[in-house]
Amino acid sequence: MAFSITAFSLSQQAFAGGTANDNQSTMGIATAGAGQAAEASDASVIFFNPAALTRFKRIEVLNVASIATFDNDYTSTQNNDGPPTDDGREGSAGEFFSRKDGTDSALFIPGLFVAIPVSPKLVVGFSASGSHGLLTRYREDYPGRGSGRESDLKVTRLNLGFGYKLTPTLSIGANGSYERYFQSIKLRVNFRDAVSKLGPPGTTALLDGLNTLGQAPPIPGETDGKLRIFGWAFNAQAGLLWEPTDRTRIGASYRPKTRFNGNQGELTINENADTAAFRNFLATSPLIGVGGPILGVNGPQAAGDLLPQQQARQSVIFPDEFRISLFHHYSPKLDLMATYTYQDYTETFLRYERVATGRVIEDVPQNFKAAHAYRVGLNYKAYKRLTLHAGYGMENGVVGDDLRIPILPDNDRRFYGIGASFTPSRDTTLSVAYGIIDVDASVVGNNDQVTPVEVSGGEFKGIADLDADFVSFSLIQKF
Repeated sequence: MAFSITAFSLSQQAFAGGTANDNQSTMGIATAGAGQAAEASDASVIFFNPAALTRFKRIEVLNVASIATFDNDYTSTQNNDGPPTDDGREGSAGEFFSRKDGTDSALFIPGLFVAIPVSPKLVVGFSASGSHGLLTRYREDYPGRGSGRESDLKVTRLNLGFGYKLTPTLSIGANGSYERYFQSIKLRVNFRDAVSKLGPPGTTALLDGLNTLGQAPPIPGETDGKLRIFGWAFNAQAGLLWEPTDRTRIGASYRPKTRFNGNQGELTINENADTAAFRNFLATSPLIGVGGPILGVNGPQAAGDLLPQQQARQSVIFPDEFRISLFHHYSPKLDLMATYTYQDYTETFLRYERVATGRVIEDVPQNFKAAHAYRVGLNYKAYKRLTLHAGYGMENGVVGDDLRIPILPDNDRRFYGIGASFTPSRDTTLSVAYGIIDVDASVVGNNDQVTPVEVSGGEFKGIADLDADFVSFSLIQKF
């Protein structure tokens, strides 16, 4: 348990519908998340429906260890795609920028879930797992690098809850949760592209001419920028479990929107001699003092925006969530399951500000919409101690082609899962699963509403493709 908590706090991360992570357990991955709020095959049910904890008659500890690998690439759909690199290179129509390899495209994902019966009617539970996550990695020279070269989102959740049996067929439950938010975005800062957008046409040529005359430093080449944000939130969840027969269960749960607090961190722009000289020129040059207002450029303000270390903040609201599941023990060998999930992302925004000045670092309109997920799955008891699992699911994307960005290449997706559980004794169950999240290739580069315009990342148009594969192992120990 101590190992699970430590590993979880250091590395929990995943990717699923929208950014929500439903891959909580090995058996859940194997069934593609079907039956989550009703099956109660393991203690991970506390994450989906605390009322179903009443299914546990003995103490159960579930340890989960999963490995996720991410296939991430971009294909240009136009010539002269993206701003030129320092050596003048741009993408061309049909050019493929692959980023499937490398140790940073694989993640270790642990999880811990505990169910403890207190009385015949009351069961309490605890869990530590990831509620939301996303990982993207693109090549350093891909055309959309100014919009974001890497993104890393993790939201870890600690649940403490209970299930209480009101009647022999009806249970209620509730969770209280603490969530920790982390987001990191890396991008390439292209000064030429930013200058061309900050001033009127001809501004870059004017500065190049002043540099030739020794009156201005050169416009710097590309450098790296990073934004890191941390935050926290409290929330709750309520659930019901109805068991109309000894073979059928229906579970439902609701969790309101998560409103994170104190989301703050740091914006870092890698500085070198060229960037420092250019920033000083913007702040102090008499040429900027005189010509800046004519060009519509506030030199000191622009210099302040380029400080290498700045405090940043973000307001974050994650979606509410409604889930309803059906579990039916069809025969001694076969269980059938289904789940519908609704998540409303319409109050989720991508907006970052500087703490010191309140100036916007970046505001990325997305017009997020609600996600609807449908999942079906089965358990098949092949032998006395061996059970096979399989599942399929589908979910719509939450952002359209007009506003989608490469670091959030969300689109319609399908979930596939398969796995097996082996029970060597009545106290121990070992499970293994393989799952795929197949996200449709996504049009990116059409969002022309990013502000301020100088940080929009250059003009690029392409197709982003992000898929994830999961291999998971778990150990259930009962006491």
